[in-house]
This record gives sequence, C-alpha cells and structure tokens, in this order.
Amino acid sequence: MFISEAQYIKLKRFILGIVAIALIVLAWPSCHGPNHESIAVEKFYWKNYRGFNVSCNIKEADVAALAASGANLMRLSMPVCAFMDLEEPYTYRPEAFAILDSVLNWGEKYQVNVLIDPHRYPGTMHQWTMLGTDPFWQDFKYHDILLNFWDTLAAYNAHRGEVIAGYDLLNEPEMKLDAPKASPADINYLYQRLTDTIRKRDSVHTIVYALPRFYIEEEKKMYAYHKSIPYFQLPDDDNICIETHMYLPVPFTHQNIWEEGEFVSYPSKIEGEYWDKQRLEIDQKELIDFAASNPAIPIFVGEFSSPRWTGQDGVRYMTDVIELNEANGWSWVYHAFRENQVWDPEMSIEYREDSTRIDPAPRMELLKAYFKRNK
Repeated sequence: MFISEAQYIKLKRFILGIVAIALIVLAWPSCHGPNHESIAVEKFYWKNYRGFNVSCNIKEADVAALAASGANLMRLSMPVCAFMDLEEPYTYRPEAFAILDSVLNWGEKYQVNVLIDPHRYPGTMHQWTMLGTDPFWQDFKYHDILLNFWDTLAAYNAHRGEVIAGYDLLNEPEMKLDAPKASPADINYLYQRLTDTIRKRDSVHTIVYALPRFYIEEEKKMYAYHKSIPYFQLPDDDNICIETHMYLPVPFTHQNIWEEGEFVSYPSKIEGEYWDKQRLEIDQKELIDFAASNPAIPIFVGEFSSPRWTGQDGVRYMTDVIELNEANGWSWVYHAFRENQVWDPEMSIEYREDSTRIDPAPRMELLKAYFKRNK
C-alpha cells in the first residue's frame, strides 16, 4: 500500500517511540517492582549547591570546564530537545533520554550533580516558561500525560545514585489564586499527584517544586514566584526542595534582549521605586520568613541573571542576588552556562555585539569566587 512521505515520517516516529519505551522498561529492573524499597534504601537529600543552568546542547568539554570553575550543580533544561513530542501521539524521543544519560555520566565523571528539568510539556505554548492561559491548566488530559511521563522518568532514573540532585517538576508555572480545588488549574493538587506518582518508582531522590507567579487583574500586576509562598501547600513528602527564580526588576534583568533601547541602570529608580540590595531583600520577605519557619526545607534559586552587556551594573546585581542567597543559606544556579550569548558569563560585559569568550571574564570570576565555598 502506498503511503505519503508525511505518513512515513509519522510511522517512523511512532516506531522509534515504541523502541524508546522498550529501552526504558529494560532499564527498570533495579528500581521497579515489589523489591524496589529493599534495593534502593539510601536517600539522596538536597545539598548546598552553587552552579549553572545548562541546555541539552552541552558537551563533555563544557561539563569539564564547568567543573573546573568549582560549580557543583547543573540544572539541565530540555525545552529545545524535549523528552516527548508536544503533539499527539506524544511519542517519547529516544535521543532526549540519550542526552540525559550522557550528562549524568559526565556529571559522575567530573563530580557535578544534575537537576533534571524537562522544562516543557504538551499543553504548554511557550518554549521557555509556562503561561496561565496554557491548555495545560484547563484540561486534565495534559496532567495525565505529565503523570505518565514522570512515572516513566522516575523509573528510568531511580537506579542512578547521588549524581541526580533531584527532579524539577515544572518550570516557571503560573497559578490562579481563585482556582477551584482539585481542578486542572490547582497547582497544589497537581504537585501532590506528581509526588505520589514519582514515589511509586523512586523513593530516594529530591523532588523540586517551583513556586508559581500569579496575576491580580484588579491591580494589572504580575507577582513574582516567591510571592506565592502563602498559597503553596507543602506536598506530603520528606525529601523536597522549594524553587524560585529571581528576575527583578524586570526592566533591568530583561532589557534590550530583543532589540536595543535605553539603558536601565542598577541600582537605580525603576518604575517609580529605587531598586538595590535592600529592595531585593524586602521583595523576598515572604520566602525569607517561610525559610526561617521551615529550616528543614531547602530553598533553591533556580535562575537569576541580567543581559551580560549591563556591564558593571550587572555584576553588582549578580553580587547582590548571590549575597542574599548566601545570607539565607539558599542554593543557587546562574543562568546560564554556554547556553545563550545574552547571559554567557565568559563573554564581554560591555559590548552586545562581542560574543567572544575571554579569560578572565568579570562575571565568571565573580561566580568562581563563590564556587570556592563548594569545597
């Protein structure tokens, strides 16, 4: 029977997906089944981490260089090489699992732990973040896809030891404060379901929960991730970590990324408020208070940065954010290592058009000074 080229490609991808699932199942014996608890008894709790976000395009030489800097964590983000197709039939991609295996192997070789961040799933519309308007928050169909995926991924990785720092479930979710309980928009309900699913396969690795941002229509204002901690319900588990991202004030941290415009300095008055280290600390009061009241629950700043061409102002901003993290005992990773020239710490901090890596580089020297505390 004649089939079109498009039909052939779909059939090929379907077959590859079946092969991938078969390979995953073969990897389960050490972590799957009734003997799971008796085999994997040692738990790997969250450590004190300082490191980098990295993309799935990272190579072994990059990991070696990252380790040489003193970093002890890679947050491996996979939006450009997702673990599954984002459209039906949502076929798993063997090449993504192969990338994960390679990065974990390099992490073991160079003694750098890996936080697994799939970053994007079916039902999400944006490559780099989640939106409150995503179909994901409107239909349990997408939650079921996610639960099946994490069932697979947890089983696939449960046998890996301490190299896995944890599982980063969602990237930058957005919640609705008035979401009905146990609805597709209820992030607390989803987090507990994900926790229960993962723990059936993997009882040893940390689960990381990203705090959501939220929008208040009456104020026409989006509130940053750490502001949602009063609405966050701790999942029922004893090996967890809470994650936030720090990109405030946005006019500084995201200036001139897409096109060149007026320079926004730091510290300075931005949108009517003076932003400096003290203002950053005040803004995070809810999370600081939560951490003080829950000292056994680690806090992780999973992203922070500003465009590298913000010069010494950017270095000052990085220093203030890191110092706040250090003062509160929070783990952190800089965004990002050899992922995009906008943030690359090994490049010039003055000239947007100069993407040559230099040594020494101001941002990298600053980070390395703090990475010394990892030893």
